[in-house]
Amino acid sequence: MFLRKGDKEELVMEDVIRIEAEGDSLKLYGIFGDFKEIKGKIVLMDMSSHRVVVEDGS
Repeated sequence: MFLRKGDKEELVMEDVIRIEAEGDSLKLYGIFGDFKEIKGKIVLMDMSSHRVVVEDGS
């Protein structure tokens, strides 16, 4: 899972197995039980390369 800020992307979380959208927030759940909540919207989901990009919403 990558967070796009302007023209840069930063890795937010690896091995995300679940994404829940609530308003302008996304709840990310990892394979090892880790959790993170970020603000933004999904702008790209590429399942062939296992890549999700979220545009910064803060």
